[in-house]
Amino acid sequence: MANDDSTGKRKFVEVKARSKLLIALFVLGLCGGIVLAEQLYVKRFRSQQRVTQSSTAAASSLKHDRAKAETDQESSDFSTPAQNDLEVLLRKIAPKKEILLAVANKNILWGGMLETFTDGFKYSGVKNHLILALDEETKKWCDEHSINTYFLSLEVHKAQAGTGDNHAVSAMKFGIIKRFVDLGWAVLLSDVDIAILQNPFEHLYRDSDVEGMTDGFDERTAYGSIEGFEDPSMGWARYAQYYKHFNLNSGLFYVKANERTLDLMHRLDTRLSQQKYWDQTAWNEEIFFLSHGSHKSPQVTVRVMDIDQFMNSKRLFKDIRKRPKAQRPPKPIMVHVNYHPDKHERMRAVFKYYKDGDEHALDSFPGGSEPGS
Repeated sequence: MANDDSTGKRKFVEVKARSKLLIALFVLGLCGGIVLAEQLYVKRFRSQQRVTQSSTAAASSLKHDRAKAETDQESSDFSTPAQNDLEVLLRKIAPKKEILLAVANKNILWGGMLETFTDGFKYSGVKNHLILALDEETKKWCDEHSINTYFLSLEVHKAQAGTGDNHAVSAMKFGIIKRFVDLGWAVLLSDVDIAILQNPFEHLYRDSDVEGMTDGFDERTAYGSIEGFEDPSMGWARYAQYYKHFNLNSGLFYVKANERTLDLMHRLDTRLSQQKYWDQTAWNEEIFFLSHGSHKSPQVTVRVMDIDQFMNSKRLFKDIRKRPKAQRPPKPIMVHVNYHPDKHERMRAVFKYYKDGDEHALDSFPGGSEPGS
């Protein structure tokens, strides 16, 4: 019996020892797990902090670049004599060396479209504006309505004969812009079928040679996407990828004044003076076609304008206005009625909607050009 009791005690002691060992190992593992979890948390936190700091630094750098650009424009040196009467005018109305420019002729006066367009100057406070008048009637109207204007007598390029007045005049704008860029002025070119709702110069980034409005109507079509291409005959290599986006609109864009943009304007002016071609197609070809062989692109840097700030009319009439009110973006900077033929009527409706607060001003218009669309 004594031996049995001794054996039982020994087993009890062994079990107790094993229990203590297991408890110790459990506690040790628990502590190790806590330490490891803490280290992983700290590592992840620091990683997120670096990302946040990087994003903040990038945003800060971008703000700095925009502020620096504006400061540089404020400190323009006009100590040297002006080269011509255009520069004399520009020094007076656009001392920061940025100008909102629109090209117009008497056809735009009919029906009050030019008046609706220039009302946007006054509403948004754009003082550094200029209407480049192609005839005396337009210049006279601008003078009578206190609109900055400059008369320039130009003949439509023979190559553009038969394309229609609007396209022929539009093809001339690159040669006109070249005059401004050559003098050192950055140009925000605007067609006259645009409702100006805020001062656009307060919303430019100025980090690229060209900032352009897009014909894209959502993020993919506007900013680009990687698409797939399939050729089953290639077997193993049947799939490939390519990049695509909608064209930049040639009726609303900002160009800096530098050698690259001057070259771009010169190329476009020369090309459209010799070739019967749509100016918007030429605009995109010259900007986006890659250098290859003997062809060297102007190599301008490009930024696409925000689709909800510099908005085209397809995005507004097919999408934005149909959203619940809480899901609509804030008031845009400019709205370009580029997708619709009833331009003036829609321009006035856009002003009523955003300026006057008439929530039903856009309701009567179809999404496209046809009823029910």
